[in-house]
Amino acid sequence: MTGLFSQGPEPRNTPVAWWLEAVLLLIGTVSLGWFAYNWIASEGGQLWSNYALDTRLDGRKPTVTGFLRHVGGAENQEEERTAEVEVAEPEQPRQAPPPRGADIGRIEIPRLKIASIVRQGVDDKTLSRSVGHVPYTAMPGNAGNVGLAAHRDTYFRNLRDVQQGDVIRLTTPGGTFEYKVDSLEIVTPKNVEVLDPTPSPSLTLVTCYPFNFVGHAPKRFIVRARQTNPPESKTKRRS
Repeated sequence: MTGLFSQGPEPRNTPVAWWLEAVLLLIGTVSLGWFAYNWIASEGGQLWSNYALDTRLDGRKPTVTGFLRHVGGAENQEEERTAEVEVAEPEQPRQAPPPRGADIGRIEIPRLKIASIVRQGVDDKTLSRSVGHVPYTAMPGNAGNVGLAAHRDTYFRNLRDVQQGDVIRLTTPGGTFEYKVDSLEIVTPKNVEVLDPTPSPSLTLVTCYPFNFVGHAPKRFIVRARQTNPPESKTKRRS
């Protein structure tokens, strides 16, 4: 019985165990850093783009100082004023499309609590941080079919509950445009004709379907809406 309860020699970390701990710690640190970077890039980018859009609509110039005050909840009374901004005449077609990742405006579906900045492009990077504008479709404010896409598990997560008659609002530097949902349909990825031009101003939202599918969803959920308001009469916005 002697020594039955006595402690043996303390275990020592072998070189293999030490290296394994170091590798696991490094992997954990890198993973946490990557998650933090993507969160900041996504949420921070949304905050800045919303601030910049609202500031320009009020006839002011967005600044880093103003953004920090905005995020902190303080009003910035010292921002540099720009010339009076005239809004809502339909934007004239551009000679070239906006560059990939450029801010287009903001989409809001009040009943579904959807609100996101819209950026040009539907590449992975753009869709990971915003709703994307399908490049070859009409720009908001122009005649034709505006195509917007987003992931079913991020910015269009609540789109599963959309109904006919829901109001969709697109706010851009050129004005605010409202649409009413006309129809919903489910198609295959090959049915790209849903984004074809239309004779009247319209909006098409696209996301993957089914919403709860694990992996790459095999179908597409399509929301079609028609513009219900003419462009705002030309007015001068002041802060």
